[in-house]
Amino acid sequence: MKTNLFIKLLVSIPVILIVLYFIPVLGVFLLIFRYIIYSNKKRIYTPITILIVGLLILIPKLISMIFNATNISINVIPYLNNILTSDLYNINFIKYSKLLISIGVIFLILSFIFRNLFNKASAKINDKISKYITETEKRDIEISRSNDMKMKEKREKAKNTNYVKCPYCGSDNLLSEKTGKCKFCRRTILNNNYHE
Repeated sequence: MKTNLFIKLLVSIPVILIVLYFIPVLGVFLLIFRYIIYSNKKRIYTPITILIVGLLILIPKLISMIFNATNISINVIPYLNNILTSDLYNINFIKYSKLLISIGVIFLILSFIFRNLFNKASAKINDKISKYITETEKRDIEISRSNDMKMKEKREKAKNTNYVKCPYCGSDNLLSEKTGKCKFCRRTILNNNYHE
């Protein structure tokens, strides 16, 4: 239970975002690990969330562009000018935003591709399984019919099988037909109890 909680914490979105900032390769591995652990719904929401965070980081830049286009002073919003002129934002956060947007788009595309491939593969597998089950059932029905016919023939044969004493040599013979040959003297004998 504790390892489950640790794994869920390790592959949570905030942890992945922090790790992507400091060690991008490890962040991508955690993202892939999250894809393995969680279901389809969370697989789709994860790249969308990363994409949105990447776009949110660009909001100050976007506001600055809108203010420059409309000739409004940036100083209307407190601290916006400080954010836009800081090296942390211009170098690190913009780079991080581009990374998040790239990873979000790539994983979103990959998740759609893999989901479609998985759906097609599972449809083919389900189709083959249903065909196999249908063929097995047909074969079982045919075997059952064949066995029923053989059993019916054996029952009929058993009904008509009687001991017949050879009138020539006196030996007992088992006959299942109207006439047969004696096992010992090889003469033709008649089964009087035969029913058609």
